Amino acid sequence: MSTESSIPSDDCPISSDTGVRLKLLRELAGFSQRELAKRAGVTNSSISTIEQGQVSPSVQSLVRILSAIPISLPDFFAFGVDVNTRELNRLVSPPIHSRTLVLAARSAGTFSVASADLSGVVLSGALTLTLAAGAQTLVTGESFCVSAGQLYRLGNISNDELRLFICSLFELSI
Repeated sequence: MSTESSIPSDDCPISSDTGVRLKLLRELAGFSQRELAKRAGVTNSSISTIEQGQVSPSVQSLVRILSAIPISLPDFFAFGVDVNTRELNRLVSPPIHSRTLVLAARSAGTFSVASADLSGVVLSGALTLTLAAGAQTLVTGESFCVSAGQLYRLGNISNDELRLFICSLFELSI
């Protein structure tokens, strides 16, 4: 059975082994799929299809599921997984590149072109994400995706520091 995710073309993939990671961590925590789904407030079939690699969850959905284990998104991707033996291996580097980005109060970055698909989640504060299609405001816990080649700008619209977790399958040039 393949662990590759079948991802719609308009979604940003997080990782092809997300399902394997989730299943291993769920089993280590001693939860059934039903118990994890109940704790996370999602359906049993959501957990099942993610673990089987049939879908790739959004960053926001994954954060919600992981909070029920509990494990943070950075910690979730901080270990390697040997998909052939389905074992955890902390010596293997993670398959994604990630970083926490901090923007000062009431500041905005310059417009940039995404060199790769980017996914992110607002850890604290309020963000304005400006794309060619327009701007949207995101607050703590909300996620976003910017496709490769797309023009974007990140801005902090709050009076406090803005903290973002951003990840990509390729090197980040933010």
